[in-house]
Amino acid sequence: MRCPCCTLANFGRRICPGLYDCRHACLHCRVRKRSQGRPGACSMIAHASVVRKRLSLAAVAIVLILTMGAGYEIRSTRPSYLESALVVFSLPKSRSAPYAYTMLASSLITSDEVVTQVLMSPQVQRQIREAGGTAEVSLGLVNFYSEQYPDYGQPLANLTAMSPSAAKVHLSFEIAVRIVRRLLAARQAHQGVRSRNRISAQIIGDTGPVAQEGSSKRVYAGLAVLALIAASVVRGFLRQRE
Repeated sequence: MRCPCCTLANFGRRICPGLYDCRHACLHCRVRKRSQGRPGACSMIAHASVVRKRLSLAAVAIVLILTMGAGYEIRSTRPSYLESALVVFSLPKSRSAPYAYTMLASSLITSDEVVTQVLMSPQVQRQIREAGGTAEVSLGLVNFYSEQYPDYGQPLANLTAMSPSAAKVHLSFEIAVRIVRRLLAARQAHQGVRSRNRISAQIIGDTGPVAQEGSSKRVYAGLAVLALIAASVVRGFLRQRE
């Protein structure tokens, strides 16, 4: 079988196509040989190639449409609002001596830990919702070191409330503050501590509802990268199916 497409012999020497007996004819020649005697076979091959190209373009177009839809959804989403403050567990006014904090520091930190755990319990979270606080409320101890080696050596906690509604954020935050103070007073009353000797919770640095808007440029850049990756994966998959 002579292959007219073969123009190179072994060792890179050029010879006349008509004199070269190709044992392994190229794909084009094999297809042409098989299509001899079949009317319309070549046109079917060309049509299949066009269909594959159209499928590839359609897949890329679908990826782009989905990416544009995701971008529009992100752009139309309302920003979340966050209100936060520092909760300081303070000494009673009757303990104003210079050495009072050294004596009562462990009690302050213990009260901080107990109130934090109780506020984050499902029961108290349900009480906040029943009182009208629909925002997500959390209270966490202030860590002065790392997650691996935490240091909760100060009676401080971060109180936060987050929701898509600024009004709901502020209402939930106020409800949480009242519950923190009520829990602290109830715990000390249960232990028989007099009112003038009780630890109090002071709210410092209340930010009010603040809109949390992310960087739109980073979001759109990430979507563009994901679209390019998805398009290349789809085109690669279609080429493997050929």
